[in-house]
Amino acid sequence: MRVAVVGGRSRVDYLIETLRRDGHEVVAINDDRAYCEYLSNRHDVPVTWGNGTKRFVLEDAGIEGFDIIVAMTGSDADNLVICQLAQRFFHVGFQICMVSDPRNVEVFRRLGASAVISGTSMLTEVVQEVLLDAPARVGRPRPGSTGAMRQISDSADDGARTWQGTSSFHRIGRR
Repeated sequence: MRVAVVGGRSRVDYLIETLRRDGHEVVAINDDRAYCEYLSNRHDVPVTWGNGTKRFVLEDAGIEGFDIIVAMTGSDADNLVICQLAQRFFHVGFQICMVSDPRNVEVFRRLGASAVISGTSMLTEVVQEVLLDAPARVGRPRPGSTGAMRQISDSADDGARTWQGTSSFHRIGRR
């Protein structure tokens, strides 16, 4: 399949790597010139430097008739515009719009994006699922967990506690 990815940083780097490994044709568009050079050298894919909300940039990237476009810029509104342009003017079959604000998901779907993804919304659903399904385990480390914290001292006079764990931080102070 032919996939265009617009914007993004580490997420797009990983996405391109995965798509290329699976044999898909990928074109990248990014407004950061240095990052474009990085993507081009790292993945050996065509990369267009420019603002993906501009029709001429999408045209220069050659996305006409692509199967999928993934809009991953830092702006929800820009991602919607990219998806709408790709659909309307370049006949891209499926548009994936990343959003930061979960309140945009339903609105953007109604405005024509094939799929709208909110990492914040997905995270919230997982947290709610954990809270509903396992209330007795919340706050308790699971047996064998490497990130478990344990209390190593408790000062009765001021209520301060010192925590030590196997993670890269220590919590010190009142609880």
